[in-house]
Amino acid sequence: MFRLRLLLVLIASSLPLPLFAASCSFITPDGSTLVNFNTVFSLQTTPADGQGQISFSCTPDLLNPLPVNYEISIDTGNSGTFTPRQLMHSSGATLNYNLYTDLQRTQILGDGTVGTTTVSGSCLTLCIPLTVYGRIPINQWGPAGEYSDTVTVTLEVN
Repeated sequence: MFRLRLLLVLIASSLPLPLFAASCSFITPDGSTLVNFNTVFSLQTTPADGQGQISFSCTPDLLNPLPVNYEISIDTGNSGTFTPRQLMHSSGATLNYNLYTDLQRTQILGDGTVGTTTVSGSCLTLCIPLTVYGRIPINQWGPAGEYSDTVTVTLEVN
């Protein structure tokens, strides 16, 4: 019996530490559409607005089951800049746009630099989805067709 107990202790103590660490993961699948602007007309005189959600869940530390602190950020996408981000057409034409944390579209969702903000919070299991607001400003012209951008969303555990 002594050998069995010793063996179990050795196995438990050899487990990697991350097994016990808090973690978060996306529910929204990779490659999914974050914001859909539907139809946008050339030289439109009102902004084209859209919104979408980022869904995720967090698992608390098994040894200390408290809410998990997280931070969500989004990169510049294909444009390489936050102001403005750009949607691209297959012809190379672009439309300026941006992503925001608020309905009024005043807080640019980014990485916390250059006038952008990230979203922080805490949750215990299934987290409240983050609503992302998008806007294409007025008076832009481009050929008809699909415009897109690819942004990377980062979810960090603090």
